[in-house]
Amino acid sequence: MDLYTQLESRWFINQFTNKELFDSFNKGNQVFYVGFDPTADSLHLGNYIQFMHALQYMLYGNKAILVVWGATWMIGDPWWKNSERSFLDEATLNKNIDAISKQITQLLIRIEKQTKKTLQYEIINNSAFYKDMGYIDFLREVGKYITVNQMMNKETVKNRLTQDWSFISYTEFSYMLMQAYDYLHLFQTKQCTLQISWSDQRWNIVTGVELIRKKTQQEVYWSTCPLITDSNGKKFGKSEWNAIRLDEEKISPYVCYNYFMNTADEDLKQYFGLLTLIDNQEIEKILENHNEAPQKRYWQEKLAYAVTKLIYWVHAANNAQLIKAILFDSNDPVWLIQGLDQKSIIMLNQATSGTATTTPRVELLDILVTTWLFTSRSTAKKWIKDHAVSLNNQKITDIHYTLTEKDYNNKVALLKKWKKQVATILWRS
Repeated sequence: MDLYTQLESRWFINQFTNKELFDSFNKGNQVFYVGFDPTADSLHLGNYIQFMHALQYMLYGNKAILVVWGATWMIGDPWWKNSERSFLDEATLNKNIDAISKQITQLLIRIEKQTKKTLQYEIINNSAFYKDMGYIDFLREVGKYITVNQMMNKETVKNRLTQDWSFISYTEFSYMLMQAYDYLHLFQTKQCTLQISWSDQRWNIVTGVELIRKKTQQEVYWSTCPLITDSNGKKFGKSEWNAIRLDEEKISPYVCYNYFMNTADEDLKQYFGLLTLIDNQEIEKILENHNEAPQKRYWQEKLAYAVTKLIYWVHAANNAQLIKAILFDSNDPVWLIQGLDQKSIIMLNQATSGTATTTPRVELLDILVTTWLFTSRSTAKKWIKDHAVSLNNQKITDIHYTLTEKDYNNKVALLKKWKKQVATILWRS
């Protein structure tokens, strides 16, 4: 499959310079770049989509310049809110840049292992571009070639200026000039001829293309990925997606796994294309199997496992799959719990509605309140009598039940209120 068809079939095509760029990059040995904001010390799922966008070009033998916008983020991209973004201090910024650079490297190493391909890439902090450049130098190098009229036409700028309550500072206004210079610098020093990004960054990219044309009389390319929406028209999760960090020390991989287990059928094909390395033919086979029994959520499970495996690696995906089986699939989770290692127990604990750490002999009523499954002992008694409470998937009807050592497996016991609300009890030796 040629590069353009591949990108289009996987939902990465929105707007672009012209089809010549795909003909050029289809042959390989070209250089392109994509940028990442160091707003935190971990990437999130929204960044991951852009990473996967870049990966498509890399798999065709092209080199990626992965730019962490250290300098640019000391200013901040103008946004729709009626205030500037908060500035990050240099120490925080450097910490974030270091963490993100390591994260990108880990992702690429995992993908090289999985694809058995050697990928060409370089990770750069764009602060280096401005290290020896003074303000006057910048105005002569960049400001002279970009008109205020062009800058005013940027959608974000126009939106900010047309609101009575809003404004835009000169600092924010200058953001697109810096991003334009990034492209010029990479073109001149790295022979970079393509920038890819989200569609809402189009004006910043076009400004860079214009700067290169005016200064060097050379034509370069740009291409954007559409802002992703689900089947209900909801924008691809500023809240949910940004909350899922690509660092299992910050968030349990099970959260990511469970998120995709709840994907609507209508969105699955798009998410497979954007977020996994599974080829299009295999995606169609998965769909055929799913359609035989949609209630089993076969397609969702394949998606959840594939994404979790790429981001957190095999052990985390296996553990997440095991936790899901313990919580929702197995009629007898005891034997599964017995095989959990310490990391998996922590993941199980994080996946449940509540938790308690206790000595073996403890009244069930106390635990039901401690784990927040019920607000009081009297409420808990009522639900026990109504057969709503189970311990290790065995119904408990005795309101005086006391847990003993035999109720723990691998020092873990599983409490449920009906089927969906689950809590863990950890045996403290």
